[in-house]
Amino acid sequence: MSRERIYALDLIRGVAVLGMILHHTLFAVEEVSALFGAPVSFAFFLDSRLFWVLQELFVGAFLLVSGICTAFSRSVLRRGLIVSAAAAAVTLATGILLPLLGLEGLEIWFGILHLFGLSMLLYGLFTFPKRIVPALTAVVLFALYLSMMLTRGSGWSNALCAVIGLPAKGFFSADYYPLLPYFLLFLAGTFLGRPVKERRLPAWFYTLRARPIEWVGRHSLWIYLIHQPVIFGVAALVFWLICR
Repeated sequence: MSRERIYALDLIRGVAVLGMILHHTLFAVEEVSALFGAPVSFAFFLDSRLFWVLQELFVGAFLLVSGICTAFSRSVLRRGLIVSAAAAAVTLATGILLPLLGLEGLEIWFGILHLFGLSMLLYGLFTFPKRIVPALTAVVLFALYLSMMLTRGSGWSNALCAVIGLPAKGFFSADYYPLLPYFLLFLAGTFLGRPVKERRLPAWFYTLRARPIEWVGRHSLWIYLIHQPVIFGVAALVFWLICR
């Protein structure tokens, strides 16, 4: 572990991941219990204002920390591509595999991983050496403009609008975090990167430690990818044992 590592960032990210796991556990229990004919509901919490506030706090903390860490990184584009590939795998799994298993309505077309991946790619592109930025940026923006103009009203155009934060009527994604407004919070984190790295925050921030939670924060991508199959599998086993 690097002596320069700021453990509080891992800790904050770990707490956010644990909050996500709790949410997905409650959701999995609801879905699996219904499949076994013994429905359990957590609607009193999942549909409450308190849950919405907690969810946005966890997501916001994760976004800020991700932005801060992105400002430290020397391989933003590579990381963005890795996360985007993981996001594509999630879409394939939820859009194709789960329906084959009888689990409908869980498709994720643009969720939190898609947001992180695209945010890192955008940040990486716009922070390239100055001699590259103008031409590359102009080409990318002009291509997006043409694609949206030429396909206006089509499914592809609607998909682009959903990515931005303007989903068409009927659009659904079980996990949906569009660029607007969430990219703004990620971007705010990148501007906080330098003062955090230069240790301008209060001294106590840099002494925060909780090693098990830090471990969760450091391995957040892998945990995100594997935790839901594990949770659904355990829930299915438990209800199979109870209901057989």
